[in-house]
Amino acid sequence: MTALNVQPVVLDLLTSGRRSSAVVTLQNTFTTTVPVELVARPVELVDGEFRELDQESEDLLVFPATATVEPGQSQAFRVQWVGDPAPTGSRHYYVSVAQLPVQLPENQNAIQVLYNFKILVSVGANDASPDLRVASTSIETDTDGKSRPVIQVSNTGGTYGYVGRGRMTVTQRDPQGAVVFRESYEPDEIQRRMGLGLIPSGATRRLPINIDLPRADGALSVDIAPVEGR
Repeated sequence: MTALNVQPVVLDLLTSGRRSSAVVTLQNTFTTTVPVELVARPVELVDGEFRELDQESEDLLVFPATATVEPGQSQAFRVQWVGDPAPTGSRHYYVSVAQLPVQLPENQNAIQVLYNFKILVSVGANDASPDLRVASTSIETDTDGKSRPVIQVSNTGGTYGYVGRGRMTVTQRDPQGAVVFRESYEPDEIQRRMGLGLIPSGATRRLPINIDLPRADGALSVDIAPVEGR
């Protein structure tokens, strides 16, 4: 299948030093030349979801901002933090990689399908660390009658963190206190079931987990432990 491919789609940057910039690569596997434009916009957490603001960021520099990629070729773009070297909390952005329309030959009627990718960029101060805690848990039953855990995770640390990069243990007890479910999950499995679970500094997010529980009642506990090297 011919398409555009952008890697990576999640960037973790620091506010100074070598990790204050990263490279994104776009590969053009189309048989035609593709012009693209990259724009960085801040995002904020609203009702547990990330929403892109309608303004360009002055803190992220993307170079080059536009490029024309030949068929079968790749183009590298550098994303560089140029903002405050010591922010009070984490910062988050979407960098859009938008395919631009091209002029069609005269008298040719065609529909142009334009690709638009979004890269999530998170920036934290070098000396800050996250402090993720499960604030509450609940059990919700979907329309198919399946019971699944939902967690509220808060981050009181000075930078962002990912729930999906820790080790998670889910335990359910029946109303009499007997354990009816207990499973531990490594980061790769957690990410498949709930995504990365990005929590900005000073924020709390509601995160459903795609795990089938044996019953809809009882007590639920979810423990998250850091994994060395993540």
